[in-house]
Amino acid sequence: MRFDWREYLVLAEALVQTRTTLAPEEACCRAAVRRAYYAVYGVARTQARDHEGLQLPATGEAHQQVGLHYRTGPSPRHRAIGEHLRQLRRARNRADYADQLARPVATAQWAVRQARQVLGQLQALAPPGPGDAQGRREP
Repeated sequence: MRFDWREYLVLAEALVQTRTTLAPEEACCRAAVRRAYYAVYGVARTQARDHEGLQLPATGEAHQQVGLHYRTGPSPRHRAIGEHLRQLRRARNRADYADQLARPVATAQWAVRQARQVLGQLQALAPPGPGDAQGRREP
């Protein structure tokens, strides 16, 4: 069974909501930023690979190629997705590598909101799912 990358956004939301009870607050916020990015990246990669014919390496270069695919895509929606993916990746890199993260709670909340928005944009690009009368699947 394929993993539903959107489940990472559910986890990111939970990390933000329970950030003071689950683990140290900043650790939860950093993890939420990571999961928000990977939710979007996973869905974007799958969409580009499976429905738009993008060939991807099995290396970290795939992150750049997926972003470039959308930033140079055929529609304004593609290009918006690409720019949002770039912003989320930058936030994820800061969460992963920066010794000091300015405003971790605000950054995590922003990443979750941004990811939710981008997943909606990706959903609008997706082909209709089986048994879906309106041609849209729920995010």
